[in-house]
Amino acid sequence: MLCLALALSHCASTGPRDEWSGRLASPVYAKASEYLDKARQAEGQDKLLWQLQAGRAYAQAADWAKVDSVLAALKGQLTQPAALAAYQLLAAQATMAREDYAAAAALLASPMPQAFETQRLRLKSRLAELSGDVNAQIQALAQLAEASSDSVQQARISDRIWSLLPKADTSQLDASWAPWLSLQQLAKEKRGPALKDAISAWQQQYPNSLPGRYLPQSLEQLTQITEYQPTKVALLLPLTGSFAAQGQAIRDGFVAAWLDSGQPAQLVVLDSANDAVAAWQQAKSEGADMLVGPLLRPQVEALQQSGNVDVPWLALNRVFRPGVADSYFFALAPEDEAAQAAEEAVDRKAEHPLLIGLDSATNNRQAQAFIERWRQYGHEEPVDMRLFGNRQQLEQGIRDLLKINDSKARIGQVEDLLGHDLVAEARSRRDVDFLYLLGDKEEVGLMKAFIDVTISPFADPIAAYTSSRGHPDLENPAGLRDFNGLSFSEMPYFVSQQGPALAMRQLLTQLRPHWPSALERLFAMGYDAARLLPRMATLRIEGSEPVQGISGSIGIDGNGVIHRRLQWVTIRGGNTQVQDHVIPPLPEQDSQGPAL
Repeated sequence: MLCLALALSHCASTGPRDEWSGRLASPVYAKASEYLDKARQAEGQDKLLWQLQAGRAYAQAADWAKVDSVLAALKGQLTQPAALAAYQLLAAQATMAREDYAAAAALLASPMPQAFETQRLRLKSRLAELSGDVNAQIQALAQLAEASSDSVQQARISDRIWSLLPKADTSQLDASWAPWLSLQQLAKEKRGPALKDAISAWQQQYPNSLPGRYLPQSLEQLTQITEYQPTKVALLLPLTGSFAAQGQAIRDGFVAAWLDSGQPAQLVVLDSANDAVAAWQQAKSEGADMLVGPLLRPQVEALQQSGNVDVPWLALNRVFRPGVADSYFFALAPEDEAAQAAEEAVDRKAEHPLLIGLDSATNNRQAQAFIERWRQYGHEEPVDMRLFGNRQQLEQGIRDLLKINDSKARIGQVEDLLGHDLVAEARSRRDVDFLYLLGDKEEVGLMKAFIDVTISPFADPIAAYTSSRGHPDLENPAGLRDFNGLSFSEMPYFVSQQGPALAMRQLLTQLRPHWPSALERLFAMGYDAARLLPRMATLRIEGSEPVQGISGSIGIDGNGVIHRRLQWVTIRGGNTQVQDHVIPPLPEQDSQGPAL
């Protein structure tokens, strides 16, 4: 009887604790208010544990002020190991939200009970991501895969590590990364069936490694492709007529890259000014097995409608046909720069971007591209976008948007109340933390001048950005000073001080000293178009490493649309500072809920 009583007593004391361990190690699904209701009905440790669950629910809703309140209320009161682990994880999340990364690292430094270890490693990976430490991120992901028993999660981690590996400092990785690094080398050297055979041999050498058990999907796709090896490439461009200068600029850039690369294929350049369909039919009858061009949108559409293009095709305009495997579309699209600006706003932790410009078709497209990209990062609130009909409305609109008139009105009200003048400065609104100025050089210069005289000199300046359309002449120091503090996106051709971009810029300075920048941009586009031809099929696979071109860092989406990411240039004191663009990772959910 005594043994039975002791056994029952043991069950009664350990059962609830085991239930709480499982509950605290699992995702929360209810609202914080529901957990607080349970806390009000409970006593002792159960009351505290329901409060802890409420804190976890607040964290899931990103209500960090209430998380801090829960943490403060529970500090020093929890006794169970599972509760202490859950409390520590919640504290780490809160410190990460405050961007106190050193404190978060200390909270996540030591292993936890098995039920909580995967949560710790997921947070550790996220912390490394926020800190920009790619090596620490892949190390944490590798540990997470080892600690997890979820095959789906392990496969997704394998894909994630593979996508991050090109950004890692591989010289700092130890011998345990040999499977990954040897696989990476194979992917650089081989494609198609040759890569598939090489991977089979590699898997025999590393059968128990993570990539050996879960081969990254993008790598698997590389074994299925065959890179294009044309024998005769037709380049269709308008070489006469209204767009002859543009066509010739692209031709010169394309031929320059073609000669540099030593392509074995024959290149045929045809004038498409009058009839692109007829020009292609001529090239096809003469054995062309790859098409580049034409440049003009109506001609691209005419070729699409003709149905006569049955070879790999790089159109020099963005008029794509979704699902056509061998069609690609390359354009210097301002929409890409606006999407990049949204990424920069995310990377700067901006919360309230403001888009300003005149009401034009290009500005509308850029604004929509910014908003679409912004929302992909989980921002559901409307973006403040204001496009004005003319310059007078633009000036008044900037004053209204920055709330200067409201500030002046408040000063006037106080003066009336006191009966004498105040020495007071009108202040700009404080919530806008990222300005994206839409327009050309003259329009952006006008907006920048309005903003500079509108914002109080005592207030922190608002980060102002624009695209390559809106920056001043980079060779004019006096003009640069008028744009002081402005950041803009620009292709490496204009700002790089080394490599092919600098070499091509110096060449054109000698050969085409009077070319406007618009033609130089098309030259860079033509140069990169030629370099893309042997890589197009590979770049279309998700996760492929982009090509570093002189017009930007180039990737291709699943529809064959080519996207460029440019460098950022900031004007300071009449000088320019160039930096690479950082692409913040998109929110990604694993099977447990939190982001990898």
